Parts: sequence; C-alpha cells; structure tokens
Amino acid sequence: MRKRILTIHKSLFLCLLSVFTSATFGNQDAPQMEWSDSVVKTSDSGKSVLIIPMEGQMHTDIRASVYANLVDRIKEANPDLIIVEILSRDRQNNFAYLMGYGDRMEFNRFNAEDLIEIAKVFYIELNDIPQVAWVKDSSGVSTVLALAWPTMYMSNGAFLRSTTQVSDFNNINAEDTRGKIREFRTIHSKIIAEYGDRSYALVRAFIDPDVPLSGTWKGKKVEWEESQFGDFVIDPGKDSMPQLTATQAIEVGISEGLVSSVEDVLLAQGIREYHLVGEDITADILQSVVDWRDDLEDAKEHWEDAQQFASWAGSADAIRNRRAEIRSLRALLKIMEKNPPVAHRLNRPYPPGISTQYVKQRIEEIEDMLDRMKDGGGGGGSGGGRGGGSGR
Repeated sequence: MRKRILTIHKSLFLCLLSVFTSATFGNQDAPQMEWSDSVVKTSDSGKSVLIIPMEGQMHTDIRASVYANLVDRIKEANPDLIIVEILSRDRQNNFAYLMGYGDRMEFNRFNAEDLIEIAKVFYIELNDIPQVAWVKDSSGVSTVLALAWPTMYMSNGAFLRSTTQVSDFNNINAEDTRGKIREFRTIHSKIIAEYGDRSYALVRAFIDPDVPLSGTWKGKKVEWEESQFGDFVIDPGKDSMPQLTATQAIEVGISEGLVSSVEDVLLAQGIREYHLVGEDITADILQSVVDWRDDLEDAKEHWEDAQQFASWAGSADAIRNRRAEIRSLRALLKIMEKNPPVAHRLNRPYPPGISTQYVKQRIEEIEDMLDRMKDGGGGGGSGGGRGGGSGR
C-alpha cells in the first residue's frame, strides 16, 4: 500500500528541492523580502516578455480564433518569452457541477477541435518563441489545454481538475462499439501530449474516467502508465479521475513549481531584468472578452423581443407583430453568425438553448405564415418557438 501514497520519499525530496531552487518565490506568509523582488522591470532593457491571458470560459472567452488572428502581431513584437496565464475554472468540483451550483451558463463545454486549434497556434505558429504556462487555476478542458505546454508553473492553491464531459461513451453497452467511440473521442489527448512533450497516458487520464494512471520515477522524470502498477498511483480508474493540487503537480513532475507573480515565473526562468512587449496584444485579448459578451447581451434582447412579438401575434395586429418578430430573429441571426462565441453560448442544453439552424428555420416558418396571411389564410397564431434545443 505504501507505493500507492502520492507523496513518496523521492518525489517529496524533489518537490522540496524545486521549492528551494525555483518554485516558491512568492510565499505570501513570509514577511521578509520575496526572492522575486530581485527581478527588475524596465522600460526597454532586459528580456522582452509578452503576457497572453487565458481567463474565463473555454471556447468563448478562450478560443482559437482570438490567438490565431494575433499571430503576425506576436511575431512582430518578437518577445524573448511568452507567459500564458490560464485561469479557467467553471466549477470548483464535480459535485458543485452536478448540483447546479453557480451560473450553469458559465460552465465549460468540451470542444476538442477548438482545443487543438488553440494549442496549434502556440505549438506550430509560434513555435520559435520560448513559452511557459502559468496555471492560476484550471478545471475541465482548460486543464487539458494547460498540459500542451512542456513548462508549467502553478499558483499556490491552484488545481488541475479533470473533466467527465468526454466520457459519455460509457453509456454504450456494446463493448467493441464503446471502445471505438472512446478512441475517437479521446484521440485529441494524444495530440496535446505530443505538443506538451508529455505522456499520452497522463493527458488521457484527465478525460477518461475508466483509465487508471500511475507513475514511476526514472531519474528526474516520471514514466506514466495506464495501470496501478507504478511506484505511485494518481488515479485508480473505475470512474475516478485526477484532481491534483499545485503541490501534488510538482511532486509528480507535471509542474515546475509554485509562483504568485510574473516576476516569480521570470526568476524561475533565470531572468533578472525584463520589459513587457505587445501590451496592446494583451489588451486586445482582454477586450475580445468584453466585446463578445456585449454582443451576447444584444442577442439575448433580440431573442426576448422575438418571443414577445410572437406572443402578440394572435391579436388584430398579427401581421405587424410577425414582421417585428422576424426582424428580431434576423438581428439575432446576424450576431450569431458573425460572433461564434455567442452562438456557442446560446446553443446550450438549457434555456435558451437555441442554434443558428433553429433561428433560420423559425424565420422560414414565419415567412411562410406571412405569405399565407397575405393570401387571406390564417397563421397569426400565438406560438413563438421557445428555443431549438442544443440539437436543433
């Protein structure tokens, strides 16, 4: 049983060594001057550093198109180091998610294609620029994304939490079919493992609840395997999944150490003097979150207006109200087609649960109604369509 304890002697020693040499620079409990105070920020001397914030909801706030559109500008800024700051925690734990605590609309969905495209921007398009990831906290798909960087630091108190959103293949009874679907739905983890120079077994464990995970120290690295036979067990499998604290992530060689500031990260990288570049790029990334969320509010208003006009369509002004409804739906559709995050957000498995396909279909239905009404037929009605559901 001793080998199943996460904090074995060897990993604990390496953790303490990491803490002493490069990790716990920003200990908030220490009253004395922090080690990272020796890192000097300048206006234009020292190493050039670019901050890439990834904060909020995956595939909306954090999405591939934002970073892909900035590749040329990032290359022009020519930083010596990119620090990717990841803070994406739609839930503190699976229990809170299952109980519906918090704003369910803020819960992440798992989009493997977008995940790969985000990682591809940094691994392929920006591969010539040194990069590190600073995980301030992560839950679900953001954890998988964080593993795409070989060098990771974590905030004290941060977690690497798994996601069960890929694992609905367990509902399939036929074993051979379930196995094929499992491989199809988890294959993206192999790409992430390649990008992050990490074990496929390690990355897959964060998305597949049936796969166990254990590790064995080989020199300074851990060899991971999909079994319980390593020196220490992270995940026994059978519906259990890894939920690692920042300290545990250091102990098993996933994270390089604990940090609490950009200066901590730089000191760990051996940088004593730096200046920021591409601050307009950092600002534009943050602004993109504000912009799409503003568009989301406009889209919600158009949807509510459409619902209201539909409810009035049974009155004497049926034609006018149907025309007003169709104007609102067209304005909604324009936003959804122009702004994929809005469409992604609205197309949820709970209200409003509407898709671009449904909005188009509803517009066609109303146009048919108006044609019939012009020809003297009925069709005013009072229905307005309450949403197309995520599958429509």
